[in-house]
Amino acid sequence: MTESGITFGVMCAADMMSSAGIQQFAKQAEAAGLDQIWIPELLGRDPFLTAALILRVTDQIRVGTAIANVYVRDARATKSAAYSLVDAFGDRFDLGLGVSNPVGNVPRGHAWLPPVTKLQDFVDRYDAAELYFHAPEVLVPRYLAAHGPKLMKLAGERFDGAFTYLQTLEYSQTAKALLGDGRLNLMQPTVFLEDPVSARALARKAIKIYLPLENYHRAWRERGFVDADFTHGGTDDFIDALIPWGDIADLTQAYQKQIDHGVGHIIMTPLGLELDHKAGWAPVSQLIDAVRLGAQSASV
Repeated sequence: MTESGITFGVMCAADMMSSAGIQQFAKQAEAAGLDQIWIPELLGRDPFLTAALILRVTDQIRVGTAIANVYVRDARATKSAAYSLVDAFGDRFDLGLGVSNPVGNVPRGHAWLPPVTKLQDFVDRYDAAELYFHAPEVLVPRYLAAHGPKLMKLAGERFDGAFTYLQTLEYSQTAKALLGDGRLNLMQPTVFLEDPVSARALARKAIKIYLPLENYHRAWRERGFVDADFTHGGTDDFIDALIPWGDIADLTQAYQKQIDHGVGHIIMTPLGLELDHKAGWAPVSQLIDAVRLGAQSASV
């Protein structure tokens, strides 16, 4: 935790990178001042193996799964993987969990269950699982991907916090109230472009995969959107409500609003930057520094 209380993470699109590219990304993220690297689980790389790859080539930055799919491996295997990473690399790993969605799980051969039922059973088995090796005597922090109030309440009761993704500013305040003392992690695509047309086009491209998913539709309707807002790539107002874009001052203001609404950790997906070389990370560092400076000034 920084002096200002806010921490910053970055999503690592590991499926699109070589192993060497992942290691370079990790080193550059650490040098840019980020506090954490998060690894998704889609249909490609195993997130725990990727976490090990990153932990091996970094010194201080934390690494986490965002999210590891609870349908893919059982609770004991998940706990064993988490504590094996801590044993090998020290207390720098966080476990992010979620149910994904039927589109991703049914083709794997899994029967879809109500999310709260599935996760309650998973966490019960995780807590009860004994590890038959000399596991470190630490508690691996765990976070839950949650859209609705029932999952957010479960996150507050059984997890150290929760993730939200592609939700409105107002929902951050609602989520934090439901979560209680847990840390609210905001997954935030962030467009480092000032031209409105180019910025929104890049934002639409980044979230295209999520627009057909019914679980997101339900969440967006609960936020007050109608179907016409998120069909055909999303209206400008829809995009602007979910994804900040602009110069460093614009992005700083957007991030500060999220912090004011209860967000404790911002996980950015930087868009519009060339992150395959060091200079491309400079705007990320500038944004982090600006937000931290603002938060520190506000607390004086």
